[in-house]
Amino acid sequence: MKNSVDIYTIAEHAGVSKSTVSRVLNNKDDVSETTREKVMEVIKNLNYKPNSSAKGLASQRTKTVGLVVSEITNSFFSMFVKGAEDKAMEENYNIMLANSNWVVEEELKCIRIFEEGRVDGILKISGGGDELLNDYLNSLANKEMPLIVVDRKMDNENIPKVNVDNIDGAYKGTKYLLGLGHKKIAFVKGDDIAASDASIDRVKGYRKALADSNIDYQVIEPGFFDREDAFTATENIIKNHPDITAIFYASDMMAVGGLKALKKAGLKVPEDISVLGFDDIELASIIDPALSTLRQPRYQMGYLGMEKLIDKLEGRPEEVYGEDVIFELELIERESTGPVKA
Repeated sequence: MKNSVDIYTIAEHAGVSKSTVSRVLNNKDDVSETTREKVMEVIKNLNYKPNSSAKGLASQRTKTVGLVVSEITNSFFSMFVKGAEDKAMEENYNIMLANSNWVVEEELKCIRIFEEGRVDGILKISGGGDELLNDYLNSLANKEMPLIVVDRKMDNENIPKVNVDNIDGAYKGTKYLLGLGHKKIAFVKGDDIAASDASIDRVKGYRKALADSNIDYQVIEPGFFDREDAFTATENIIKNHPDITAIFYASDMMAVGGLKALKKAGLKVPEDISVLGFDDIELASIIDPALSTLRQPRYQMGYLGMEKLIDKLEGRPEEVYGEDVIFELELIERESTGPVKA
């Protein structure tokens, strides 16, 4: 009778990754004695008897990594993916790409498929901070599945992270507008419902800058990181707060929707209202007026995230890939911002 037990079954029963089972079967040194004993106990209980081909499979690496993104059609993510792809190609790795469309259940499904399939590790870019998803990602780290996250916070020191300082970025942007003389600044935020780290932190930065400048005036409207929702948010702002002189959008795509709403209302940018975005997507420099924004180094973040993952897969020293990295955001001044109208 054919033996139906394989390294995937062993990994599931032992609560470890298939790569850990592989290292135990191949008598590698980089496995703790406790883990080795646990795996060997499962092997004994399941009566697993590897043949020569099974041993080959256990030690074989696919040179393929899973890449999970939140919305591949959003130009914000394209440069993350490009950076990750370029690094993977340099190291002769293949990529399997999965798109979750900002749906937590889809994100979980994508990651589970990767975990159960033949990928050596997972690079996750962005996504919400849902508790169920966080718990699952933490469980992956505990199973020793190589995992790197980009553009996302996680309270797990075993998961290397690559992020930007969103609080500082929004603080810097708000202070820039204050420096131009604006004291009545509205903020169009992303989506707190999805527990978005970026959305929450950018609101914090906006509020902190106003508080540090002793300004009580705050207007915050949800735009859900969506162009049409930002259009509606902007209409609400200019209707309910006609004294606003600047609007800070938590993403460039929302700023594009805002510019459309301001044009419809007959307001000139920046003569009547200054507009500041966040991310510096490709569209920001070519729209009219060209958008002032905070530049997020998306290509570098994707590249570094993949570099860390491959360093981990190749068994390079942990100090090479284990440290978290936080990038600063660069203020890019273009045509959409100017001094407050006298």
